[in-house]
Amino acid sequence: MGGVLSVGDDGIYASCLTKNQDPLLNLVNDMILNPNFTQTELDKLKKQSISGLQNAKDDPESMADNMANALIYGTKHLYGEIETEASVKAITLANCQKYYTTYFRPNVAYLAVVGDITMEEAKKIVTKHFGAWKKMPVPVTAYPTPKVNTGARVAVANKSGAVQSVVNVSYPINLKPGTTDVVKLRVANNILGGGSSGRLFMNLREKHAWTYGSYSSVSANLLENAGIFSATANCKTEATDSAVGEILNEMKSLTNTKVDEKTLQDIKNNMAGKFALSLEDPKTVARFAINTIKDKMPKDYYANYLKNLQAVTSDDVMAVSKKYITPGLATVLVAGDKMEIAEKLKTFSATKSVEFYDAFGMPEKTMSKPAAAITANGQQIVNDYLKAVGGLENWNNLKDITVSMTTEMQGQKIAIDVVKKAPNKMKQIVKMGANVLQEMAYNGATGYTGGMQGKADVTGDELESLKADAAYLNEGRYLTDAYTIKVLGVEAVNGADAYMLKITDKKGKSTTVYYDVKNKLKVKSVETQEMQGQTVTQTTEYGGYKEIKGGLKYPFTMKQQMGPQNMEMTVQSVEVNTNVADSVFEK
Repeated sequence: MGGVLSVGDDGIYASCLTKNQDPLLNLVNDMILNPNFTQTELDKLKKQSISGLQNAKDDPESMADNMANALIYGTKHLYGEIETEASVKAITLANCQKYYTTYFRPNVAYLAVVGDITMEEAKKIVTKHFGAWKKMPVPVTAYPTPKVNTGARVAVANKSGAVQSVVNVSYPINLKPGTTDVVKLRVANNILGGGSSGRLFMNLREKHAWTYGSYSSVSANLLENAGIFSATANCKTEATDSAVGEILNEMKSLTNTKVDEKTLQDIKNNMAGKFALSLEDPKTVARFAINTIKDKMPKDYYANYLKNLQAVTSDDVMAVSKKYITPGLATVLVAGDKMEIAEKLKTFSATKSVEFYDAFGMPEKTMSKPAAAITANGQQIVNDYLKAVGGLENWNNLKDITVSMTTEMQGQKIAIDVVKKAPNKMKQIVKMGANVLQEMAYNGATGYTGGMQGKADVTGDELESLKADAAYLNEGRYLTDAYTIKVLGVEAVNGADAYMLKITDKKGKSTTVYYDVKNKLKVKSVETQEMQGQTVTQTTEYGGYKEIKGGLKYPFTMKQQMGPQNMEMTVQSVEVNTNVADSVFEK
């Protein structure tokens, strides 16, 4: 048909050659009037959503967004509702059907038609394809008004071991669409952080090199205090407090220093050019038409946009900034390693305190016990773990061990086999069917890595890493002089208190490891790794410990998250002392 058809949670967009409008609109008609809700589709979507939420649990971007929505709007507001695994699981097919029959009605819908067509022709087409769509009363829900802070707040969502922090300085604003302040404030926002020429970008990236970019945005909304101001940056962990300070400084500067005329005119010209280009897209024109009615804007708002834009003065920018840019009332939201950033961020809070939230914007307990309140030292905690899994001596007496695991990646089954042989040999193979995706081995002296492109010898740090992986238990190495152990405190992991230890080698590389206070077993580890030139954080959770031989225990479930990838590995078998040949570890 030479067309496009897309469906979202807030509407349908369709475009095609004029001669094909009838068959395309028949499809739109069928979607609206005859939706087919099936359990199979719902189950598939729920599975996809839950998988995405598992990734979001360890994704600082998602953590910061969830925290912002929950704190700025409140969880009882439609914009503050946070999707969780529990909320997704609770959705039934009957819920979907009821939602459709309740809210998908023409009396609350808007339809814009853009093209070489008259109003009379448009009415005929709409009546033909949507005349059978029946009106029904649609309930209207009242939502609580978001509250404005009485002073600055600081909130942190913890991502242990994160090498970057996601910073979001936000607060609600009472900005109504189509009002005279909207254009003026958008000019002010473009000066502050509307792009790569904005003050935030030039300060945080170009001047200080703390981030790849820093930006700001403003939005208008008919609901009271439902608009939002937001300034963001992804910055180095060690520069988190400095980045927050500079964002607040740039916000303050906009309210007390007039913008020069050249900068102002450049910004207005840039905005005018973007607006003119946007009018070439029929979808944008349709959206403008709908916005005018839906948001109760003046009918000539878009017609007069360019004139009103060019009329904005430096005095207007300062006045509107003083009205809406309020750093002293902002909520400073940061997703990052709280052990590294929380204390430094207190200075930005009116109460000199930090609030802590989980990945889904819910209040989180602060550390159950600080390091000073823990009597056990790091070596003792590690030794208790070794005893709980059967004793280091008994593990070291094993001749060899073979672990077979499975997981799924993008719907495909993955097999992972790990073989280790005393005193210092290891091999790991990752397969999808008969295809070897990844292979690595250390024979006690040399090592290699490989995959579908072949095998290659490794040296330096990569070889040292393979050598370290050859140990049956990492904890055996932690007790040597090559490592230092620092007790950070006690923190909850999946609802149970766990000792948090920072393990650092002589090169300064550290891993944060958590051991259950009661059963002494390792429940989590967080470390940073280099992947394709980037530093990423790998988080692994351990559970399902089972005895494999003579009191020796091994975790049969491991959940691993690295960057956007999230895998749940299930151990299928563990075999020991099977006389693995040395040739297994050779290239």
